Amino acid sequence: MSKKFVVISLAIIAVFGSLLTFYASNMFFSDVSNFGAGFMNTTLFVSLPGMLLGAMLIAAPLYIIRLYKRPNTKKILSRNYLFIAIALAAFGILFTVLGAVLNMHSFVKPYPFPGYLIIMLVLHALVLVGSAVLLFKVVLKLPDDTETFKVKPFYGLHTFGLFLLIALAFNRFGAFLLMPVYVQWSSLYMTFVYFLFLLIPMALLVIKVLGILGYNKLFIPVIVVAALNVVLFAVTAIIGINDSAFVSAVSAAAPLERLGSMPMEILIHFVTYLSVSIYYVIKEIKNKKSAN
Repeated sequence: MSKKFVVISLAIIAVFGSLLTFYASNMFFSDVSNFGAGFMNTTLFVSLPGMLLGAMLIAAPLYIIRLYKRPNTKKILSRNYLFIAIALAAFGILFTVLGAVLNMHSFVKPYPFPGYLIIMLVLHALVLVGSAVLLFKVVLKLPDDTETFKVKPFYGLHTFGLFLLIALAFNRFGAFLLMPVYVQWSSLYMTFVYFLFLLIPMALLVIKVLGILGYNKLFIPVIVVAALNVVLFAVTAIIGINDSAFVSAVSAAAPLERLGSMPMEILIHFVTYLSVSIYYVIKEIKNKKSAN
């Protein structure tokens, strides 16, 4: 697997995954918000199939990167990720049916858009059948791996952390890509800083991928992204504190703010980005010392 193939594949997955992740998570948080407000006629089952498709696209970069790093573990790696795809697709079909039966009482109701449940059912069925065919007809018939990889506890934590980073980067990048759909153009003069802030996790993820692909000299990009994180957060916080219209203007991109009824999401994101940046800086310093 060449670096060019990896980069192109990850770029395509990032665009589609970001759009789907943001759309599906916003729908999910809206359902949670309605349920918390006492609206028992929730459409939670309807939003879950989209979330599960998003989870598949979030897991896909992990598979591609790990296959690039350890091509001699192709059989076990492909088997594990196909099992994950099958499980997610099965739950996707289940929740689609539950959404149609319990929430919408139909597969053709126009929520969130006409044909949504049918599309979810077809996509999850295709993933389920396609993954099963690949697993039993191709992957399990591959020669045994020439490299064994022992899974340690840290590996699981590292995988979970990467999954969360990818999910956050996709969600925020999706919010940036879909900005023209929900942005209030009259207030863009004060909210554009926040929309730039949405790009920070994707920048951190790109740096992470470049490091995995073997690119050096990432210390300065990490410092630049960390500095931008602090500056953009500070400016956004100052504007938000001094103008109550700011929060409502960016609420579509900040679902946790609606759930918590307070500006907590941007603070959580800032601390997360800062923590990741500090980790990257420390790692780059260690790499320089070991190289010398």
